[in-house]
Amino acid sequence: MKNLKEDELKKLGQNIKRLRKSRGMNQTSLANQARTRPTTISSIENGYSPNPGWDLLNRIAGVLDSSIHDLTQPEVLIEDKEDSPLPSGLSDLMRRQDDLLALGEPRISLQELEWLSKMPMEGEKGEMSAERYLVILRHFRLVVQNQF
Repeated sequence: MKNLKEDELKKLGQNIKRLRKSRGMNQTSLANQARTRPTTISSIENGYSPNPGWDLLNRIAGVLDSSIHDLTQPEVLIEDKEDSPLPSGLSDLMRRQDDLLALGEPRISLQELEWLSKMPMEGEKGEMSAERYLVILRHFRLVVQNQF
């Protein structure tokens, strides 16, 4: 794998961090499951690892139930939680997706997370439940599937 450019490293690190947090994981947990050290995960997330290697990125993507493509996509980035938190229902869905998604149903991708985060709010408090987001996600997946 070639050395990544500074902006590519930053995007990669941001995506890994965002996915890790959306799965409710800390760096140590991700590192253990990806068979690496927490300092390696920290270096990648902070853009300090110029050549993380395809094997490691593949293991990280596997733990995050994602793809290397998702890890490297700059256009699917969502604002950091500190800047623009996900709606509580969407955060709840991300934390509980293992329980809420049907057996064999794919985990929520970064692209889907971004799309869902841009959904207009409904209801009195302007919030949707995790279950409502899941219904919308399933409809979205059906529409996309039927287009191909």
